[in-house]
Amino acid sequence: MNASIKFGTDGWRAIVGEKFNEGNLSRVAAAFASYLQEKKVSNKPVAIGFDGRKDSNNYARLFAEILSERDINVYLSSSIIPTPVLSYAVKQLQCSSGIMITASHNPSNYNGVKFKASYGGPFMSEETRLIEQFVRDDVNPLQRSDKRITVTDFLPDYCEHLKTIIDFSALQHFASRPDSNASVMIDSMGGAGQTILEDILTRLGWRAQTIFGEPEHRFYDRSPEPIEKNLGPLLYNTRVTDAVLGLATDGDADRCSVVYEDGKWMTAQENALALLWHLHENKKWNGAVIKSASVTDKVRMLAERWNEKTYDVSVGFKYITEVMLKEDFMFGAEESGGFGFKNHLPERDGIAAGLMFAEMIALSGKSLYRIMDDIRGMVGELQYDRVDVPYDKPDRGEILSELKSRHIPSLGKYAVGSISTFEENGTSTGIKFFCGDSRWLLIRSSQTEPLVRIYAEGQTGDEVKEFLEEGKRLITLPKV
Repeated sequence: MNASIKFGTDGWRAIVGEKFNEGNLSRVAAAFASYLQEKKVSNKPVAIGFDGRKDSNNYARLFAEILSERDINVYLSSSIIPTPVLSYAVKQLQCSSGIMITASHNPSNYNGVKFKASYGGPFMSEETRLIEQFVRDDVNPLQRSDKRITVTDFLPDYCEHLKTIIDFSALQHFASRPDSNASVMIDSMGGAGQTILEDILTRLGWRAQTIFGEPEHRFYDRSPEPIEKNLGPLLYNTRVTDAVLGLATDGDADRCSVVYEDGKWMTAQENALALLWHLHENKKWNGAVIKSASVTDKVRMLAERWNEKTYDVSVGFKYITEVMLKEDFMFGAEESGGFGFKNHLPERDGIAAGLMFAEMIALSGKSLYRIMDDIRGMVGELQYDRVDVPYDKPDRGEILSELKSRHIPSLGKYAVGSISTFEENGTSTGIKFFCGDSRWLLIRSSQTEPLVRIYAEGQTGDEVKEFLEEGKRLITLPKV
């Protein structure tokens, strides 16, 4: 195996020019071809897409030509597309799998590969490990061919499919009413979302304007992660226009962030609550609700109010996907702004999520603030926060195992009622302490950065601060 190539939870990402280069990508492509042959699915096509990062199109072509030389048919995207568009193509074209050349929300000096399975969602960990086992140093130079490549526009079929989960007629009717304000500001952050949301909404009569809609490989000198500190232009433009909401998508448009009409950022926790409310109250959907362990308990409380089954899974959308493939689900949510929907894909989708927010306003006739007031009336105030603690000691990976072995009876003055632990490949990835409804502490050790991430929810802001301080204390306890 090539020691410089290590896959993460969502494929492979690395700094361009260092570990991410044509030689290493060729090795990953060859490994992927060997994986498909080992699984005896190399007779089925593979769909390949790419984002707007520097040379992503060339990397996608390289990957396609290596598969083609191995007698694997490839559908290669004709243009920059969001990851969920590629995922939909995989499922719709009955492919064995898909490859997306992207580093998602990572800074512009990164690129990577996301693996998509035949069901249109992320690979599970065991399949990713199998691919990794086929990576070798002795496959360069590789023969390349375009004999089995079909260049394809994946976007039209995806947009047509959106009509089956989004009520386009309701969006159009709302825009036609003289007393409504169908206006939205969109920030694509120079990413793969481009003007897709604007194009769909303007055809339905909405006044939509996109900033940073042209893909730009440096993302206009921002990190393409749609969080408050990166969304200054959207916050401002939403505030000074008559927009009823602002929408942002990340580098590959599989995540979505939202801004209130007055230019204030709507947190991902609020996003999850609003979307769940909308799916149940406006769309009359039902089914299981799956959330990452770092998502507010209020989501569970809201789902249980409607007698819907809920799941609390490890951080990473593939764990949500795993439940989606087994359950009749309504909604999946993660803390980083990834949301998945019934009747669509077992996958997060920032384009679909953005349209859901516009549909939410159109069907309810309410502002986002009024919607959140209604939700607080059902589950109470949301008190939540997260801190990332720098931790560069070599024992970072041992912190969670150490905490798991201890008996932690309380967090400050709050008794610990139960503990959940999360693992991958036999390694602890998270530990969560429950102290009652909406009272919990989650500690995760980053697998890629010298950080320990600490999340907390409480009944009050002061409780959240206490839990976060307890989390900081726990990671510095001496070993027993």
